[in-house]
Amino acid sequence: MSTIDTPAERRRTRRRLGVRTGNAALTVGAPLVLFVVLAVLWQWTAATFTSVLPPLQDIVADIAERPEFYVENLMVTIRSAMTGLLIGVVVALLLAATVVHFTFLRSAIMPVALLLNVTPIVAIAPALVVAFGFSDVPRIIIAAISAFFPMLINAITGLRSVDPQALEVFNAMAASRREIFFRLRIPSSLPYLFAGARLSVTAAMIGAVVSEFTGSIKGIGAVIVTATTYLNLPQMWAAILFSAVTTLCLLGIIGLIERVIVRW
Repeated sequence: MSTIDTPAERRRTRRRLGVRTGNAALTVGAPLVLFVVLAVLWQWTAATFTSVLPPLQDIVADIAERPEFYVENLMVTIRSAMTGLLIGVVVALLLAATVVHFTFLRSAIMPVALLLNVTPIVAIAPALVVAFGFSDVPRIIIAAISAFFPMLINAITGLRSVDPQALEVFNAMAASRREIFFRLRIPSSLPYLFAGARLSVTAAMIGAVVSEFTGSIKGIGAVIVTATTYLNLPQMWAAILFSAVTTLCLLGIIGLIERVIVRW
């Protein structure tokens, strides 16, 4: 069946294409313009206050001179952060499921979780080094603690935010708790879970880097501390850049997974 391409339809098509093109240009162009402005401000600051920021070309030159140095230390940090993230997320999901099914435990679990959340990471890092030595264990524990609370809060909120009418239908059909949990609560909570995952992965990376400030000779955090000690600004900011870009990549991966799984 053929369609008649009228002038009005052609105008509507051109308008739709124009809107899409404009949105794409805005999505790409706006961040690009902002990055250019920030780069100009950075260079001006580096030229005016030499002890505050290094020139961008010095950072690039330091990375190009020894990329394997930064990659090797970055992998140490990523390993600790991802292991801690996995532990923190799994424990948070298990506790969230427990709280949803046994609400009387909420008053017991939440104060402890809140206490862990407000405890300064820098304060407990030396204590963990004393307890477990100069190994990966302190860094993993700190990354796990950092990732735990954001996922716990979002998981509890998501698992409890089910549609009351849908819950009534499941109850009317004599669905078991297990069926309600896997077929209703988890699908309904997916947006919250992915929001918690984004917060948790960021917190885990920050926790892993901060934990390396104390008693560590490897990792991005250790590189930052060493650079600070010797006033090596290019190395310090190169390490910070690697950490930031890695976190952005991890957030992008989570976003792609969310687009595939959550389709509403």
